[in-house]
Amino acid sequence: MRGTAVARERIDASTAARLTVLASATFVYVTFEVFPVGLLQDIARSLDVSAGRVGLLISGYAVVAALVTVPTVALAARVSRGTALVVSLLVLVAAEVLAAAATDFPTMVVSRVAAALTHGVLWSLIAPAAATLVPRERVGTATAAVFGGSTLAAIVGSPGTTLIGELIGWRATALVLAAATVAVTLGLVWALGLRGRAPRPTAEEPQGPAEPAQGAVHWPRVLVLCAVAVVLITAHFLSYTYFAVLVTDITGTSAAVVALLAAFGLAGAVGTYLVGRYNDTSPQRAAVVTIAVFAVGVGLLALAPALGSYPVRSAAAAVAVALWGGAFAAAGPVFQTGVMRLAGKDADRASSVYVTGFQIGIAGGSALGAALLSHSSLWLPVTSTALVAVVLLAVLVRRPVPAADEPGDRRPELCSQEH
Repeated sequence: MRGTAVARERIDASTAARLTVLASATFVYVTFEVFPVGLLQDIARSLDVSAGRVGLLISGYAVVAALVTVPTVALAARVSRGTALVVSLLVLVAAEVLAAAATDFPTMVVSRVAAALTHGVLWSLIAPAAATLVPRERVGTATAAVFGGSTLAAIVGSPGTTLIGELIGWRATALVLAAATVAVTLGLVWALGLRGRAPRPTAEEPQGPAEPAQGAVHWPRVLVLCAVAVVLITAHFLSYTYFAVLVTDITGTSAAVVALLAAFGLAGAVGTYLVGRYNDTSPQRAAVVTIAVFAVGVGLLALAPALGSYPVRSAAAAVAVALWGGAFAAAGPVFQTGVMRLAGKDADRASSVYVTGFQIGIAGGSALGAALLSHSSLWLPVTSTALVAVVLLAVLVRRPVPAADEPGDRRPELCSQEH
């Protein structure tokens, strides 16, 4: 019955275009977030600092975003969601222009801090905004579509800025990214402000009579789901931060890094597509399968060094990275949609808690990975596997991801158009 209902509620071309614009917003934000990665050496030479200090621009970004997400989202509640999203992109434009103008390291730090200040606003509001564009039965699909922008940033954004940077310089590349962000901002104004279509049931207008608990937030379940997500993100970034070191040690050559990064990103695109198909009808099953595949991927990576010759190890690493990349990309929409389903009208605030947890996972995973790397790179996937196993057990036992339509569940509205 539910599958039939979902099949009837197709996403039309106009809505798909609007979701594409929202996905483009996550694309430009993530691309700037990881901007220093591919151009690290060039930036270091230009600013006359060590590569290690430039690397701090990434971890420092995560720390700032974690600290300010909840208060900045609370501040953004004073205006409409669309206005807050547009402002966050305008701040990103300013940060990109400042990066292009940076002639010393402190200026570059200010640029990164500026972008990090509104990082949580965009990521907390973008999925709820997407949910207002589609019927309730398609919220999971819309969330996966928006998260597809961040996946595309890994496939195209980061390699693209690196390539352009090698051709015209990293400062000019920052300006190109700023121009792209301006275009996305204009598109966002259209996508959220000028609907130009007849009203229809959406995530903010559920069909049927209102339920008694409408608008209430199930905070205990939201916090449990966010805690589980933090452990998963920690497990991911523990190994992913040192992807190049890990792959080189397993395959015996640094030449495999680029190829496996591409495989990771492409698999992520597949994972995002697949979870978009099942996240609306079977979110709990999608969560279990996603985490199980994640565990198999990092587990195989942990076993790869013991598989003998480098060709065999390289093949195992390729399979492991593909499973890992696909599962990680799918996990984001599963958890984000779950948070929104539990949060009701307060989806923005609950999402801010989730985004804060995400940033804590990035910083914590990177720090733990650095400590383990001083002993052996093998400890990275081994520890990641152990943490993912804990997450899988929690998903199976606690079932933190809510069903699409749990019997007797007085689910609130998923989100509201205005704060």
